[in-house]
Amino acid sequence: MGLELKGQMVFCPESDSILFVGSPFLDGLDGLTGNGLFISDIPLHDATRDVILVGEQARAQDGLRRRMDKLKSSIEEGNRAVDKEREKNVSLLHLIFPPDIAKRLWLGETIEAKTHNDVTMLFSDIVGFTSICSTATPMMVINMLQDLYNQFDVFCGQLDVYKVCTLYTS
Repeated sequence: MGLELKGQMVFCPESDSILFVGSPFLDGLDGLTGNGLFISDIPLHDATRDVILVGEQARAQDGLRRRMDKLKSSIEEGNRAVDKEREKNVSLLHLIFPPDIAKRLWLGETIEAKTHNDVTMLFSDIVGFTSICSTATPMMVINMLQDLYNQFDVFCGQLDVYKVCTLYTS
């Protein structure tokens, strides 16, 4: 398709001629370059030049805005993942260490070893566990152990006792 022009015809009585004053009819920078023209080919006083430049500026800003939105979403997703991992790490610290030690470790403080004059340790066992396992279904055993350990944790909390670990062995 050829180049379309827009403008007006002006009669020049001095030369008894008609002069066409116009500019290319374009729909953006792509239309300009598609016709082998450059922005410098459009006169400075022609509003078409400003329309093309403003349109390109708006298109560039829209592209940047979309990229910024994608980056923002990506950063927010990364922050959520970091927060989730942080929560896992805090939970793990609280499973391994007493609460005051876990907090100090999380804050990056140095923990010095302490000695305690009076310490009580409890080792517990489920008497007849092997025979229970041979007569009960696997889910019954799992539920029984879960209930037992949950109750044990509740009692430790009520007595303000720190439980070092729970081992599942048979």
